[in-house]
Amino acid sequence: MQGQGFKASALLGFTASQIDGDNLAGFDKLGLTGGVRITRDINTRYFAGLELIASQRGSQSQITLGTPSDQSRTHLDYIEIPFLFGINDWLSETGDFYKVKAELGISYGYLFNSSSTNIQFIEQIEDFRPWILSYSLGAGYTINKRWSATARYTRDFTNLLETGLKSYFWTFRMEFNL
Repeated sequence: MQGQGFKASALLGFTASQIDGDNLAGFDKLGLTGGVRITRDINTRYFAGLELIASQRGSQSQITLGTPSDQSRTHLDYIEIPFLFGINDWLSETGDFYKVKAELGISYGYLFNSSSTNIQFIEQIEDFRPWILSYSLGAGYTINKRWSATARYTRDFTNLLETGLKSYFWTFRMEFNL
């Protein structure tokens, strides 16, 4: 597979998310993210990639010392398929990998689980759109041939409900390059 320019990676990290229109501010909803990634070199510096990832996102009021019932929270679990284009730069001293990358892309997400304690959404949670289309921008640093760290900002094109609401989140993850 690598001889044809394909590379595979395992991904694991966390998300920090929020939802516009839910009267909560800040990236206070933390969640897990993980999956796999396959990239194909277009040439020595440019690449295209496809991922299959599971991610937790939503929104949450600030963490308090009270019980969890004191918090307003919307929890959304997605399976996502991002399609990305990227550029590599800063060739390592050994010349066998690039140290930094920038990427942008679009993503299709399928909502497979949702819950909310937010008064606004308790009765509407079943009406959340089962699919979402998003765009993302990211950057990464390759530590060595096997390990990379990536940060990515993602924002929805589509609304979570017919009446509005858009989610956006940061992803911070480690990538193990096979």
